Amino acid sequence: MIRSLPSKTTPQLSVWAQTLQQIAAKPLEFCKDFPTIARRFEAWWAQDLLDRPVFIAAANTNLSRPITRRLELLDQPTAWFQAKFADMLQLHRVGDAVPNIRVDFGPVLLGGMFGGKLEFGADTSWTRAFINDDWANAPEWIIHDDNHWWTLLQELMQRVAEDAAGRYLVCTPDLGGAGDVLLNLRGSTQLCLDMIDQPQLVCEAVDAIYVAWRRAFTTLYECAVKEGAGLIHWLGLWSNRPYIIPACDFNSMIGPNEFESIFLPDIMHQSATVNRAVFHLDGPGAARHIDALLDVPDIQAIQFTPGAGTPSALAWVDMFRRIQQRGRSLLVICPPAEVIALCEALRPEGLAILIDTPLAPAELDALFLRLCRRYAC
Repeated sequence: MIRSLPSKTTPQLSVWAQTLQQIAAKPLEFCKDFPTIARRFEAWWAQDLLDRPVFIAAANTNLSRPITRRLELLDQPTAWFQAKFADMLQLHRVGDAVPNIRVDFGPVLLGGMFGGKLEFGADTSWTRAFINDDWANAPEWIIHDDNHWWTLLQELMQRVAEDAAGRYLVCTPDLGGAGDVLLNLRGSTQLCLDMIDQPQLVCEAVDAIYVAWRRAFTTLYECAVKEGAGLIHWLGLWSNRPYIIPACDFNSMIGPNEFESIFLPDIMHQSATVNRAVFHLDGPGAARHIDALLDVPDIQAIQFTPGAGTPSALAWVDMFRRIQQRGRSLLVICPPAEVIALCEALRPEGLAILIDTPLAPAELDALFLRLCRRYAC
């Protein structure tokens, strides 16, 4: 049984949407064909087709200067911004990839805002699990105004938004859904046991985390939109309306009953906040939950990552067809060699392909040309 949670849309949605639509109607300094790209994305959201499927890819034009997430510079805002700006200019964008600077803290930023110790590697971050078995030391699930990561998030968002307006787009950090926040702060084995031994504690935490998530999400949009800057999230999808990318990578470790009773309500709650969502389905273990996700009306699209060790997208064509048959848009992270075959196997309406395999600019251009010829555009 899925517990019922009150759902309330964000009151600023119409104002945000009006600004985003105005931004979508004008070229950007670093993307003159942005109005056409925005129309193509809107067709994708509507399971429609402007001329061809959405295609998102980019390549580093200077391999002697690697492009990273620049997490090591977060405590140096000026140096961070300069490096991120140079990264944007150094990318060769193909198809519907849009110029942007991402305010990136690595995965599941909310954990750090709740008091978890954020640690940074060369190109990622993590929070160490600290919640005891009795949950007596669990955080309040509140974002305190003086939290270092909260104040730094707003500072960096403001800096990028002011510079981005009319020039490029702002890309948000990964806040993380309740399931993945708890996974990081409690630990995978312990959280699995908690769902058996003390599920009420988990449910209470999930519901409390939503309130903090909503505050952070609202702040991200307000910060960008008030400066007249367009906003995207980590998959690089434009939308003329606010949207979110709910996720629960922890769902690969649990069965349908646990997912649907404990974590799906949070996903439904987040999605209903903005009425437009693309769910991040991460790998084969997560795919078992696809039917439950397709029953959520505000999830208008599914993004699928084949997962480590299973790089083939073509192996999942049957699931992709089921997603399309249920009237949802589809974004597939696809190996370059499978792009044309995937296009042959699926309807072009509501189809998007993202290439995250490193390729030379000329190779990406050639692949995109093949796709365009496939659709005579």
